[in-house]
Amino acid sequence: MSQQKLNTEFNLPMRLAAFDSTNATQALLPDWQRISFGSLPPIQESGTFTFAGKTRTWKVGQTPDQYLTLADIQTALKPDLLNLANIVKGLDLKTIAINSFPLLGEQTLKHLVDIVPSLGNFSANQVPPIAALLQNQGLIVDSNSTLADLLTQNPTLGELKLNEIDLSAYTIGDIPQVESVQLGQFQGWSDTLIADVPALNALPLSEFPLPLTQLGQVFARIDFIWGKAEQKRWRTISGSDVAGFSVPCQGQDCPYIELDDLENSGRTVRGEFEGRSWISGKYQQVEGGWGCLKFVNGGQEPTGRLPFGSAFKVVVMEPDETTDTVDTALYFRFQNFCGATPYFIGPVPFLTYRVNAPIFIGTLDSQQMRATSVPQTSTTSEALATSSPPVVTPDEPCPTVANSPAGVNVAALKSAIASVESSGQPDAIGPYVCADGGRNCGRALGKYQDMSYNPYAVQAIVNKPGGQAWLNQLNSGATITPAELFQFYPPADQEAAMKAALLNKITRTTSEIDPTTGLPFAGERLIERIAQKHFGGDASLVDGQATDVFGRLSLKSYGLDVLRRYKERANLCKS
Repeated sequence: MSQQKLNTEFNLPMRLAAFDSTNATQALLPDWQRISFGSLPPIQESGTFTFAGKTRTWKVGQTPDQYLTLADIQTALKPDLLNLANIVKGLDLKTIAINSFPLLGEQTLKHLVDIVPSLGNFSANQVPPIAALLQNQGLIVDSNSTLADLLTQNPTLGELKLNEIDLSAYTIGDIPQVESVQLGQFQGWSDTLIADVPALNALPLSEFPLPLTQLGQVFARIDFIWGKAEQKRWRTISGSDVAGFSVPCQGQDCPYIELDDLENSGRTVRGEFEGRSWISGKYQQVEGGWGCLKFVNGGQEPTGRLPFGSAFKVVVMEPDETTDTVDTALYFRFQNFCGATPYFIGPVPFLTYRVNAPIFIGTLDSQQMRATSVPQTSTTSEALATSSPPVVTPDEPCPTVANSPAGVNVAALKSAIASVESSGQPDAIGPYVCADGGRNCGRALGKYQDMSYNPYAVQAIVNKPGGQAWLNQLNSGATITPAELFQFYPPADQEAAMKAALLNKITRTTSEIDPTTGLPFAGERLIERIAQKHFGGDASLVDGQATDVFGRLSLKSYGLDVLRRYKERANLCKS
């Protein structure tokens, strides 16, 4: 890695954030409502690599929108759920050339008719670029024939692509209602650069479908800044989502920032951060990446942390003992359908700190940070190659006793069930099944795999425009897409529905008798039984042997698995 000093002559918009319970003490954090991929500082080093015949490059001076694709940020921010109406705000699409949105030009005529609402009902003459495309084929366009009829009569026309003609004279607004199409519905969306979607590079990072925000609320104070002469540091808070975030530095060059608790209580009180080290990623490399891209860059990345989720990694660069300052930088990664590279695309200048300044750490829960960007461990290489990292939003805070009905940590129980059902993925969709003698049919939806006939899920879905019609199709066996799931049953609704369902189950179950003890359900048996009800329904047999459609788990084994995971998560609140 280059030894030259990082160029930090860039000013990011900042906001004040309180970091104590009284709001009396504040620190600066990046204001993600005013920061976009196009406004981040330019990268300081160039690079390139090739995988499966595709070459990725980045050059000094480029901003992240110029080298990151939609696939690279899909796990962290879900850009595929955006449409042009969400992105291009206050601009007339009649003034934006199709050439500025190359992805649109790459679509076939048939695919456009399939994804653009009502486009098939227009005649070619009503859509100027399509009329020009057909005339380029020597066709006389019939103003009385709709595009749907035209493609039915001559299917080969459906394979024509818009960019087979010069599109410089046409605007996005020439294609009616194309602004309502989600980016993920366009063929080839994942390989599209952020800069190649109109205005996406100016969209604040807080306005993506999964907004970029801080992960956790933990700050520490920079107590000392140490240079490269330092050696062997063991108590660290830096590492990676693969190796964990307490990787020791065992080499000869271990520059680091030494942390302390905010109150700086002195030697008589040893707090959580006293003496902990955040090692410089300029000098220490750690294991990173997953799936088919794991071994790019030798499987190594700078040590650091993920305090803002998985979109990028924050790395301490060159601690300077002479000025008592330290620079930090961002590192990005590339992703595709089968894996992610290590975070080695950088450095992108970030923030500079001085001794005694507060620094944002994020969360001390390494499992939570790792879950934002690394898939669950699989026993088969096929599963690893086809899985995507789960999208995980920050867990609810540890509850007080007053907020723990019947002693149940609802947040921990939700997390435990999600880890069993979907590995925490809010876009998970289950197979079509029928239960209760065929009276209830539907699919399991989202992070908690709520059945589509679950009353809490139903209420959330039917309150959306078109929700009842979509639900009717779903419960009749229709295939649905993750984009539709996010439209009608988004993550926020999944969380609210699950919490309401669990509170209801807690109230009801505590009044029922456990047949194994002859007493009301309580403690661990209460957790088991609530999990069984989520799995098999409120009327399911206590500790029954009925299994799911795959025959993997019984009511009994499901309850025990959830209980084990619940105890692990609940213990985090006690540590």
